Amino acid sequence: MPDTEPKCPNCGIEGIEHFASKRSVQSSQTREPWFFVIYCDACGHVYSIMPKHVFAETRTRVVVREESDDQTSKD
Repeated sequence: MPDTEPKCPNCGIEGIEHFASKRSVQSSQTREPWFFVIYCDACGHVYSIMPKHVFAETRTRVVVREESDDQTSKD
């Protein structure tokens, strides 16, 4: 089986060394990029845009409803 190198569909250059990435200009509050752009360093063809972070709720919020004091017993 011959070794196959990735090939840019736009300019035809071959080799993984021609894949490059760039951080997004936008960033989170912790200065992490929102995404990376994967592109050909020879012609600029964009292969993919990959998200850096996926945000999720880390704590479970529980709301407890207290019983109302409106119902008082009549003496």
